[in-house]
Amino acid sequence: MKTMYLDISAPRIVLTRLLARFSRNAYYAPTSALHLTTLAEPPLPAPDWTRIRNRMCGICGSDLHQLTVDAGLDVAPVALPSHQRIYLGHEMVGTIIEIGNAVRDFKMGDRVVRWGRADDCVARGRQELCPACARGHRVLCEVASEEREHHPIGGGFGDTFITPASTLLRVPDSLSDEQATLIEPAAVAIHAASRVDLPGFAKSRSQPKILVLGCGVIGYLLIQALCAFQPDCDITALAQFDWQAELACKYGANRTFLSRDDGYVETARITGAKIYASRGNRMLLGGFDVVFDVVGIESTLNNALRWTRAGGTVVLVGVNLHRMKLDVTPVWYQEVNLIGAVGHDVVNWNSKNISTFELAMEWMQSTQLKTAGLVTHHFPLDDYRTAFNVAIDKRTHRSIKVVFDLSRT
Repeated sequence: MKTMYLDISAPRIVLTRLLARFSRNAYYAPTSALHLTTLAEPPLPAPDWTRIRNRMCGICGSDLHQLTVDAGLDVAPVALPSHQRIYLGHEMVGTIIEIGNAVRDFKMGDRVVRWGRADDCVARGRQELCPACARGHRVLCEVASEEREHHPIGGGFGDTFITPASTLLRVPDSLSDEQATLIEPAAVAIHAASRVDLPGFAKSRSQPKILVLGCGVIGYLLIQALCAFQPDCDITALAQFDWQAELACKYGANRTFLSRDDGYVETARITGAKIYASRGNRMLLGGFDVVFDVVGIESTLNNALRWTRAGGTVVLVGVNLHRMKLDVTPVWYQEVNLIGAVGHDVVNWNSKNISTFELAMEWMQSTQLKTAGLVTHHFPLDDYRTAFNVAIDKRTHRSIKVVFDLSRT
């Protein structure tokens, strides 16, 4: 089994952070946490498990954060138990090449995607599900950090991996491998869009005004998901680069502005809000009905809270795993709602409950979710240094989604 993993050890993390101040090559040095190696092929540990041969896998922003050990040790999730080895790559598509005798929903040769880390109630085979798993939001499983008997081995950045069959979904033949690598980020975007009752906004206010902060792959998919849930909405996208802004309009945004623009002025112009200023401090009365922060850093979240109208909502989609200095007074003074959106979920669509993974596949097949142009770069796994650098440096390479084509490894 050829696979890529991170060795989570304090000395390696500290040394990598130190050396990275001088060169990005520190992330790939022998002293770093990153390893691409060949392991003995593990047997299936239980009859409900499967072995997958990878075909293609996308590089996610979370992969890059882990690669660059970009996380504070004092944020809440770090308090939870963690594994000493993290296998990278979850935006994968692969083929089942071995199947346990208790698996009934899949067969050899099925092309599949994997929804998550296999640490939820269903993947553990628990008869009694926690409340989150019972309603389908398995990412929020309450037992996810408890010790388990068997651990998945391998990930999407490698040739094979093993996982419980309950973590897999079959990919329709009509979707390409490229599209399949976008199913997971699309499921995330659909879940984020569903966190707000957009039809409810539309009933009380004509054409709800929405701001999407961040024009990466999630941002483009989120814009389309918002249009699907509420066609009569007005979407503004904030982009870092001009070319990102052009694509945001292609995927459904009504207008854009750039991070170098004055966001207070732009928000006032678009929404009719009034700007008040005193000693360099500014506040708006009025603003967007909903702001989706897909970046999730200190500056974007502070801006999102101030650019949202009284009684509006900020949805935190992206995350920066560091403590932040936030002015949360808009939550109090303007009664701005601040909510989170993590992973995928089950939503109600056309009067039926459906996982956002399955809904993403439906929308891709009907072209309601357009994916052409989102995968911008292909690399063999052995060229991972270049691939990661291209994914990080969007200014130079105009990268959106970078994938490893495992058929080229």
